[in-house]
Amino acid sequence: MFKKLNHYFTEDVALKFLALFTIVYVLVYFSFCCLKYYGFSYFDFDLAIHDQIIWNILHGRIFNSILGTDFLGNHAHFISFLVAPFYLIVPHPLFLLFLQTVFLAAGVYPLYALARLYHDHRLSLVICLIYLIYPGLGFTNLFEFHPTCFATFFLLCTAYYFYIENFLLFNVFMVLSLLCQENIPLIFIMWGVYALCLKRRWEWVLWPLGLGLVYFLFCVYVVLPFYNKNTFNFFNIYGPLGGSLTQIIHNLFLHPAKFLSLLFKPQKITFLKDLFVSVSFIPLLSPLPLLPVFLIFLQHLLSFRTGEVNIHYHYTAELIPFIFVAFIFGIKKITDFLPKFTFLGPALLLIACIVFYLIGPYTGFVKEWKRTFSDHSVAQKENLVERIPKDAPVIATFEYLSHLSHRQYLYSFHYVYSGFNTLFTKKYHLPDNVQYALIDFNDRVIHKSFYSLSNYQHIVDFLKQGPWGAIDAYDSIVLFKKGVKDKYPLYSIIDDQTVPPHPVNLTVDKSFQLYGYDVDYLSDRIHLTLYWKVLRHEKKDVSIFIDFMDQNGKMVERQIRAICFRIWPTQAWQKGQLIEEHQYISITPEINVPLNSFKVGFVDQKTNNLIPTDSKDVLGRIELRIIH
Repeated sequence: MFKKLNHYFTEDVALKFLALFTIVYVLVYFSFCCLKYYGFSYFDFDLAIHDQIIWNILHGRIFNSILGTDFLGNHAHFISFLVAPFYLIVPHPLFLLFLQTVFLAAGVYPLYALARLYHDHRLSLVICLIYLIYPGLGFTNLFEFHPTCFATFFLLCTAYYFYIENFLLFNVFMVLSLLCQENIPLIFIMWGVYALCLKRRWEWVLWPLGLGLVYFLFCVYVVLPFYNKNTFNFFNIYGPLGGSLTQIIHNLFLHPAKFLSLLFKPQKITFLKDLFVSVSFIPLLSPLPLLPVFLIFLQHLLSFRTGEVNIHYHYTAELIPFIFVAFIFGIKKITDFLPKFTFLGPALLLIACIVFYLIGPYTGFVKEWKRTFSDHSVAQKENLVERIPKDAPVIATFEYLSHLSHRQYLYSFHYVYSGFNTLFTKKYHLPDNVQYALIDFNDRVIHKSFYSLSNYQHIVDFLKQGPWGAIDAYDSIVLFKKGVKDKYPLYSIIDDQTVPPHPVNLTVDKSFQLYGYDVDYLSDRIHLTLYWKVLRHEKKDVSIFIDFMDQNGKMVERQIRAICFRIWPTQAWQKGQLIEEHQYISITPEINVPLNSFKVGFVDQKTNNLIPTDSKDVLGRIELRIIH
């Protein structure tokens, strides 16, 4: 039976299967990208940065306002100049995501061609299918957009022409790879060493080694400093090892214990495991083909940035080609030793499928589908973005940046919130030309990666620079415009003559009281006003959770909000102050039922622990009844 099946499973059939699965990969992952984009689920600024870069190139500029420097001062992404003409076809961030998806998927073709040099078409197809379901490839595809991802395809092509000894095309794809980022030359420095180990002719040794070394030094010591005006130094990410290339090399040899302690941290061991488990650790049977990427492995393992040792980001883009080249040679060792092991291919594919199920990105697809088509906030966010004029200078939190990137002046709010330009490690000053601010005060990345109890002061200073008026507010999202009055007031410090429409008395953490509230139904949102009295200084940053209760006393939804939108949080309150706070709550399908009351309780923003109150409720909540 198997012989008969093998008879019909010709190479032509294998190539058709390869084409089919490649198309499926592109459709699935690009659909995922579309869902993420339209669901406002790009929670970093890389897509926006590169979209603005390409858009600016087409408008004769290389300055990137988000980065605060010419883009070549951040990374030597010369490949962006080659991408720009194609961007004219469909000038949209999704086009970049489509290109990224296609190039990553296209890597199967040079990989298949390389595999066929050493294996039959059936095993070569299995290797390519494992590539397409490789978790690192999927996460690279889905994490924003990065020009480095083009290098995955170019490096696989370079490897193929290296092994068939086509020196001309090896050089063509080497140059294309070098254009993708300034660390790619490190690969070709070691590729020259690898060619020496294989006893290749001298041109295979000296040319990639020499070109790689010269281009690396040119990028690091000429291009980057010239365009960023020496305002930041990427060697600083290697912290304890030194702040320059010479210091790092010096310390590697003089302090090997420090070097080894950085290499063998648990997270880095997990990273290596995640890289090789999908390919059953078989590349380790033939480690020499991994030599070209040795310095890139060191770059990631020695960095103190945790993202560089996590397959959920894009940092595996340069590693994947060589892991699969070594995979091909590792399998060859197995087949040479066990030539009759006919189930090797299915066994490897089964293991890869199990690993993809356990750690792959597929689970997010369903989540994004539901988010995009059922989350009421998506339509609200689209409406807020559309209210900002096309050419207006704007500052925004992460999820809005890629929707606003076709403009000359766009800024990221996380710089304002942290107080520093994270690239330059210097205090951040927002240019005065900004006219709009679109801020989600619950932005999850800002308040996870950049959170500090004192950072609210930077928001206060920012709002004073306007003055800024809140012209719209939904939930935790506020659209500000410079120089106008508040249409939607957020909070104010009031005098002691204000009498709440509905008095209550709840003491929170013995530090402040909720002494009254009011509820007003607007056309598409609920306006909840809360009145606070400060009894003593509160050291914690207290957030409020709101439970929406129907007429049967059943909770229909819970929302967590920052008190006073993080602008005037509880740790800023002074003894004796009275504060009037306004929350604007979207009427969701869940909330759009006959509501009877709210129940509000309190959590520590930093620890997420419940904050005690004098309520008898088990969660420390108080009920605020709705008067219809």
